[in-house]
Amino acid sequence: MMERNVVSLETAKKLKAVGFPRVSMWHYSERMDPPDELFFTQSSGSTQFDIPAPTAQEIADRLPGLWSVMNSKVTSNYYAAYHGTGGDSVNAEADTLAEVLAKLLLKLVESGDLKPHKAHS
Repeated sequence: MMERNVVSLETAKKLKAVGFPRVSMWHYSERMDPPDELFFTQSSGSTQFDIPAPTAQEIADRLPGLWSVMNSKVTSNYYAAYHGTGGDSVNAEADTLAEVLAKLLLKLVESGDLKPHKAHS
């Protein structure tokens, strides 16, 4: 199931709001019914109605510095940690790898450890 490999529609909207990613091979479309239907595109330019749905790898490629991910066999959840300068750490938890990395990225943007891109209007 592709849904396990990309972020949810809700998370995709949050990522788009901070300008990440501009380009992804997978998208949601607000014009589709239901809007959480995923579609694949080979083109890099998506329409204004498209919401990029990045894969875990696309997000991992954007994470700065030293970070790690662990998967719990007990809870089946993923745990991610970013190890910043001065011993600061940022943590996230989610049920898929793409979601946990997206949550970590969003927290890093929020904390100022990662500069957001300008969102397209």
